Amino acid sequence: PKVTGVLSMTGSGLIIYDILPNRKKRKKTYFRIMCAMSIFDFVTSFMYALSTWPIPAESGVLYASGTEGTCIFQGFFIQLSLAAPLYNLSLAIYYLLFITYQWKEREIKKLERFLHPAIMVIAFGIAIAGLPLRLYNNSNVW
Repeated sequence: PKVTGVLSMTGSGLIIYDILPNRKKRKKTYFRIMCAMSIFDFVTSFMYALSTWPIPAESGVLYASGTEGTCIFQGFFIQLSLAAPLYNLSLAIYYLLFITYQWKEREIKKLERFLHPAIMVIAFGIAIAGLPLRLYNNSNVW
């Protein structure tokens, strides 16, 4: 996961770099969705690139050198990656409305007002719910 994580970070980083400084792109719903998806993918890819390093050193896992806290940190942010496929779903809905139903940008923008908060509530809600349940300790899942 170290190599593929870094490659994914590079791709997501380039998308973010292409969109954020460009005022024209930032005004378009499509690019805002792409940028948000890329931000979450960048963070997730970084967590995957860390691989087994955040796992507690005493676990016996190869290259583990972290603590329980670093393990929980990594697990939380990997769980938060749920936002990326939700943004991918949003892009599919965007294409459906824009291409099939020929919605205009201003109509889609009205829907977008609900899109970002809904994704944040779902992704952060599920990730936060795992904390008191202690789901992010080393389980060799992350």
